[in-house]
Parts: sequence; structure tokens; C-alpha cells
Amino acid sequence: MKIMDKNRITRATLCGAALALGAVAFSPLVEGATPLDFASVEITGTNADDTTGYGGVSYDYSISKYEITQAQWTDFLNAVARTNNETLYRPSMLKPGYSGITQEGVKGSYSYVVDPDYANRPAVFVRLADAKRFCNWLTNQKLGWGTDTETGIYDMSDEHNATRIDSVWEQGGIALPTEDEWYKAAYYDPNKAGGAGYHTYSTAGSGYPADGQPMSTDYANYKNGGYVYMETTGPGWGNGVFRLNEVDFFEAYASAYGVVDMTGNVYEWTDTQEGASRVGRGPSYYDTNITAGSSRTVMSAGTPGADNLGFRVASFTPVPEPSTYALLGGVGALTLAVLRRRRKG
Repeated sequence: MKIMDKNRITRATLCGAALALGAVAFSPLVEGATPLDFASVEITGTNADDTTGYGGVSYDYSISKYEITQAQWTDFLNAVARTNNETLYRPSMLKPGYSGITQEGVKGSYSYVVDPDYANRPAVFVRLADAKRFCNWLTNQKLGWGTDTETGIYDMSDEHNATRIDSVWEQGGIALPTEDEWYKAAYYDPNKAGGAGYHTYSTAGSGYPADGQPMSTDYANYKNGGYVYMETTGPGWGNGVFRLNEVDFFEAYASAYGVVDMTGNVYEWTDTQEGASRVGRGPSYYDTNITAGSSRTVMSAGTPGADNLGFRVASFTPVPEPSTYALLGGVGALTLAVLRRRRKG
């Protein structure tokens, strides 16, 4: 039996150590930064398009498990919107039944508070350009580039036409998912009975509804004859005050990859252009067209957001849990020190 030198540090060992750090508490790289705590799901394998013409992706990536929440958007506002120069906050973000974020103070020292009843519901009334600024903010922190919102994975000098910068994406930058990335995470199943393929609904990872069977409001928040309201307390449906459910309410009815709420609740911005417009994928609580072939909308890039429009984010490499950023740097420093010691030896 071959015995490994216990002092030898291999590439596999280093990769394993880096991956293990995903469970440790986060420490910001940049003073004053507020990186966000969001889970991600790895989407692996190569696949062709669905019969709809969407979903083919030839590389591994990750996507946030849930829609970005109002609590996360509030953290972002408190970090970068003291003067609100980019209209990151608008009065519509305090709309009963949909959004509960309040702006306090005066320009130059604004602060933001989210009502606890809304904190875990999706961030809405977010413009496409400002969703990109959010991605820049995350990317710059992840890669140790600061906290800027105008550069990063998007160049916001032309905010309506800014598209993902490939070189930053390949370094692990965080961006809006393309339509194909979003579609694959929602509908593709590498372990589908009878062979890998696409489902009709994004909830099919749970087995409900079975392909060919009708959707039910037991599995998603969408318009089924009439609007459905969430209960104010506890699970279930009723005459509550909220149009939008909490982002993990339907966790039991995730996609085959484990991504939640890709049917119902809100449409989501994607990074895909169609002419001068951008593609949104969903559908939302407002819609009745909820299959893979119908859950698509095309909007002006300048759309000022809506109460049924949110977003999630994606990364070429797994989006780290907030534990990862600074500690990966620590592992790198430790590894370098060990390697230098070995060279001296």
C-alpha cells in the first residue's frame, strides 16, 4: 500500500479545504460592506435546448435557490444608497400587500428598514439597471475589488444595454442568469424517468404535478380563476393581506435541481436581450400561463419595476455562502506560507 507523505499538500487537498469553508461564518473583505446571505444551487452537466428552443447550457454554474428578498435589498440599500443617486429606492417599495421597505432620514444619511412581515418576500419594484448594480456590488466584494455599483460584471455607463462581461463572469462574478440558465434550472431534470429531459412545470422536482397533469395553487402562487392571497400567519391559503408569498414557502415544490419558486410569485429579470428589450421569466402571482412554454415575458430595459417582478442571481462558479469570501483568502495565505516553507526546506 502506498503511504502519502503527511507533509505533502496536493491540489486536491487545497480544493477540498476551500470547499469545506462553505459552512463557516462570513467575514467581509471590505470594511463597511454587507455581503448577503443567500443559498445557491449548482446546475451541472451539458444539455440541449428544450423543444421550446430554450434551456441548452454547456457549462456548470450556480443560481440562487430563492428570489432575492426584501431583507437582502434593504441590506444593499443601507450599504450604497445613503444619497439614493441611482433611484435604488422608490416610494413604491412601501406598498401594502407587496413591499414593506421604508426610507428614513435625509439625503446623504438615508437609512432603510424592512417590515419583518415582508423581509422574506421577494424584492419587487427593482429596475433592471438596479438589479445589475446589486450584482456589481456582490461581484466586487466576492473578488475583493471594493463595493462599487457602477463597474464589476456590468459596465453601467450605458445602464439599459449593459450586458455580462465574460471575463468577470469566468472569474466567478455574480450576474443575472441568462434565459437559458434560468430555464434549465427551472425545467430540466438530468434524472427524469425515461431519460434526462424537461418538465412542463418547474415544481416537478417534487413530482407534483406530474407531467401532463394540471397545476394547482397547492404548489405555486399564481392566478387560478381568481387571485390567491397568502395567510398572514402560518402556512396555507386564505384571505390574508399578502399577494407575494415568502420565498421559501413552496420549498417542498422545487425544481429538479432544487431551485424554489420559479413558477408563481414574481417574474424574474434575466440577462437575455431581445432587440431593445429584456426577457423576464416566471410567471408571477398575476398569471395563468404557467408552463415552460408560456412562462415568458419581454419588457423594456427601462421598465421601472413592478409589484410582480423580481430577480435572482447566478455565478459561473458556485455562489459562496457568506462564510466563504474572507476565509478563502485565509486558506490561500496559509497555503502559500506552507509552500514557501517547503521550498526553503
